[in-house]
Amino acid sequence: MPIPAMGDVLEYARHLGLRRTLYRSAYVMANQVVALSIFNCLQLRPEDVNTALLASGGRYERRFLGPAEIRRFAGVLGPSGQRVAHEALARGDACYAVLDGGRLASFSCYSPHPTPILNDLMVGFDPPRWYMYGAWTPVSHRGRRLHGLGVIGASLELFERGVPALVGVYERTNYRSMVSAQRMGWKPCGTLFRLGVGHWTRLGGSAEAQRIGIRLERRELGSRL
Repeated sequence: MPIPAMGDVLEYARHLGLRRTLYRSAYVMANQVVALSIFNCLQLRPEDVNTALLASGGRYERRFLGPAEIRRFAGVLGPSGQRVAHEALARGDACYAVLDGGRLASFSCYSPHPTPILNDLMVGFDPPRWYMYGAWTPVSHRGRRLHGLGVIGASLELFERGVPALVGVYERTNYRSMVSAQRMGWKPCGTLFRLGVGHWTRLGGSAEAQRIGIRLERRELGSRL
């Protein structure tokens, strides 16, 4: 994890406050010495969904995409988003879009299988839950709560298909995404961590995360999963 430029630190402090900025700074500095990753786990159940967020979605089309559409829209996601979309296709995961007149306004992916979270880590979870990941909104459409519109739309369809709950994992300092998720109705359900020094690595999680079956798993380098 690289040390951010001073301008980035000041921008972060302006948007998220001094306490969170100091916590993130400590997190970044710790990663200069050890490989440290801390993740917050969230769960979304049908009874917790904030359906009021759907009220602003009248002008947008919302649906799951077919494979050809995923390939077509992957081109506007940027390098990391393209990788997520192509890996989702390779695993057979579902991808959901919010469309604005045919343009991609929000994108997210959903999987019933263990899913990559970092180059060397996967998130595992107990079925029949599904995992939500890869949420992305273009700069031109940010600030309209389309992330929530897309995730709620996808979750309601999956719940109708018999999926009892979704789980998601956010790095501890990804405050904006966690605030957005909790506004939708996602509830905290524990933490996961990875601590590494040299060739030694330990993966673990809180009792709450273990109770509902969320865990970190090693990802083989070069694996498509």
